[in-house]
Amino acid sequence: MSTRAFGRDSLSIGVRQSVRRYVGTGLRFDAAAIAIMLAGLYGAFLWPDNAYLLLLTAVATNIWYFGRSRALVLSIGVILIVVAFIAPSEDKSVLVRVFKDLPHVALFIAVVALVAAATETLRRARAAAERNVVELNRVNADLAHHMEEVQSISDQLSESNEALEDALVEAERTAARASALQDVTAALSTASTTADIATAVLTRGLRAMQATRGHLVLVDDGRIAQIIGSVGWEDDSELKLAYSRGDENLPLVEAVRDARPVWLRSTAEYDACFSGITTTSDADDVGAHLALPLVHAGEVVGGLAFDFAFCPAIHATDELFTSLLAQATADALVRARSYDQEREARRTAEILSRAREDVLGVVAHDLRNPLNLVSMTTQLLLEPDLSPERRKSTSAINARAVARMNRLIGDLLDVVRMEAGHLSLDIGPCDVTRVLSETMDAFQQRAAEQGISLVLSPEPPNVIVQADEERVLQLIDNLVGNALKFTPSGGQVSIGGFIDANELRLTVADTGPGITEEQRARLFDRFWQARGADRRGLGLGLPIAKGIAEAHGGRLWVESTLGSGSTFHFAMPLAR
Repeated sequence: MSTRAFGRDSLSIGVRQSVRRYVGTGLRFDAAAIAIMLAGLYGAFLWPDNAYLLLLTAVATNIWYFGRSRALVLSIGVILIVVAFIAPSEDKSVLVRVFKDLPHVALFIAVVALVAAATETLRRARAAAERNVVELNRVNADLAHHMEEVQSISDQLSESNEALEDALVEAERTAARASALQDVTAALSTASTTADIATAVLTRGLRAMQATRGHLVLVDDGRIAQIIGSVGWEDDSELKLAYSRGDENLPLVEAVRDARPVWLRSTAEYDACFSGITTTSDADDVGAHLALPLVHAGEVVGGLAFDFAFCPAIHATDELFTSLLAQATADALVRARSYDQEREARRTAEILSRAREDVLGVVAHDLRNPLNLVSMTTQLLLEPDLSPERRKSTSAINARAVARMNRLIGDLLDVVRMEAGHLSLDIGPCDVTRVLSETMDAFQQRAAEQGISLVLSPEPPNVIVQADEERVLQLIDNLVGNALKFTPSGGQVSIGGFIDANELRLTVADTGPGITEEQRARLFDRFWQARGADRRGLGLGLPIAKGIAEAHGGRLWVESTLGSGSTFHFAMPLAR
């Protein structure tokens, strides 16, 4: 009983739903089809001659929009209902005339069937085409989606390929760096002196770092003591002066002080920190700078600096490479310094041995006369009956002899220092005008006694240089004393100075007999004199002057013409 109730309720619900769907959609379609057919019939009544065409058009329209079966049923039903129950008799007579015999009816039905078939075919074709279009759009959307996926995969593959290429390049670069480091360390392991180490690290190391120039320094007590070698510098005298002044703004000084590398990665940084010791032409080629402290057993023993034309990329492998290069150089430097110290000790011992022999020879010959004078004058001074005038002149002779011995001994000590490489300089402001004025005052009386004109020409420039003023004065004194010694009475000795090509030039010219080419070849040899029998000195003045010039990063040379005199030139770079 409940089952039947349930079945009736379900059936009722189904019917209601079907009716609701029909009212919502099917009823509108049927109403539209009936309206189209009624319009066709109305036209047929108005224009009987075109009745076939109008009715066929109405039927075809219904078939096109609503399907063949449904359209035919509705169309024929509308025609029958209208003809049987609705149309007036006169309208019926019109239709009877149109469809007056069986052939006409058959023909109309055949035409309707053909039109219905054709229209249905077109309708289905259109529906199929619309479905195909929808499917094609779906396929195109799927294809576009797949293309996006393919493009994404392609991009990922491209990125992977680029990453692989970068990794390959980096691997090749790392391998090249490792090979270069092995080459440098092999050269450092065979280097026995600091000069050999400088050659190895500033040739192979410079190429491995792809730098344009560099220099290697020794460090003592936390300060840069010596430039062992440099590559890429036309003249490193300015570099030496900068380090000798102890400029705290220099990158290598900072690296040594803080025991850490210093990178200057742009031209602006380089100019701000380092341009003070370079010429403009040099600085134009510098795009980056690296200063490395060389640390051994926790102590900074040296420094290494490189200049680059452009700032290189810094990766972890580059930092490791520079660290290993610095460590290998520091270890080799410590080993070589021990070797150099031992060799220097042997060389110093040999030099001192030769110096003792030279001193003994000088004492045996050149100091004999002044010592005899000191002995004789001392005995004379002990005589109680010696007159005051005679005592005064004897004391003056004694003083001159002692001064001569002091000068000879001082020259010997300077030569020994130069041979041992220990000629010390006290660098500071040096007034060129004051130095030349003091020289004029010191030699004016002697020149007058010899009948020689001592002049200041050309006038010295009003310039202050960084130099050891006492040593520069000693150099000029030696040159002027030598010129007065070989200039005859009535001649002239001129002292002058000028600036040329960023250098200070000091000159001492005389009108003496001149110097032959053979004599010029030995002019700066110690214990050599142009006149073998001339014992007015040891032949050390010019060698000492040359040593002082070179210690200042300068040079000393002579120009001479027989019969026209000689000119000695001293040139040193201007301090910045």
